Amino acid sequence: MNTSDTTHPGDPWAGTELPRHIVRDAAGAPVLTHALSTREGRPWADLAWRIPHVDATHCADVLLAALRGWALSTDDEALAEALIARGARVVRHAHSYSRDLRAAPAPVAWSTPETPGGCQLTAVNRSAEALAPLLLKAYPPGHPDHSGWTPEEARNEVARILAGELLGPLLPCSGLALEGDTVVGACLVTLREGSPPHGGPWVIEVYRNPAPHYAGLGAALLRRALWLSTQAELPALSLVVSDGNPARRVYERLGFQHVGSSRTLELPT
Repeated sequence: MNTSDTTHPGDPWAGTELPRHIVRDAAGAPVLTHALSTREGRPWADLAWRIPHVDATHCADVLLAALRGWALSTDDEALAEALIARGARVVRHAHSYSRDLRAAPAPVAWSTPETPGGCQLTAVNRSAEALAPLLLKAYPPGHPDHSGWTPEEARNEVARILAGELLGPLLPCSGLALEGDTVVGACLVTLREGSPPHGGPWVIEVYRNPAPHYAGLGAALLRRALWLSTQAELPALSLVVSDGNPARRVYERLGFQHVGSSRTLELPT
């Protein structure tokens, strides 16, 4: 049974404003807490946390009955493996990164980072209609982050980010890269519920025109975001990157530290 209880001793997400839900087994014992959201039209148990004394296989069996057909995201490797063994499909294997800006503030040189081809870095001053086509172009088929979205779905996704409807309000350290009047790169940063590294200032999207001419543009946008975040006295800047995405090396060069991994699964119907 899935209830609307919001607290459980030891739940690392209990201190956030995200409502927490508890999944219980047939005997009424809690086995898992999660935040409730939606993902691609299906219920989504996000930030799932297994009660420590509960066996992963027992938890998986309960979830397959209670959350049949749901999506679920967790950094609990044992639970993920137990669910996969029972037919859950991995839709994303991701790695979390964070740069602590109090311990490692951005250097002054990043206030005006060099850009390939002299592209101009600006605040986000364009609509979703201007940003969405580039998002689709940046993640073609075969890319670890290819979404399969239609142009309308991509526009809606970007519109929700700009409106603050997806992982919190857009922050001023967000930016665009322009070549003339054309958007060739974007770094969108939101204020996610919770504390770093899993919440706080969060790079929800950073992407660029994939042509070789624009290599380094994503790093330039991130340097600018890190500098503006430092000046705004933000505690950290965090992000998540899909397994197999070569951008992971860029984040590490920019001082982002690996803080964990997670998997998003589709539970069988």
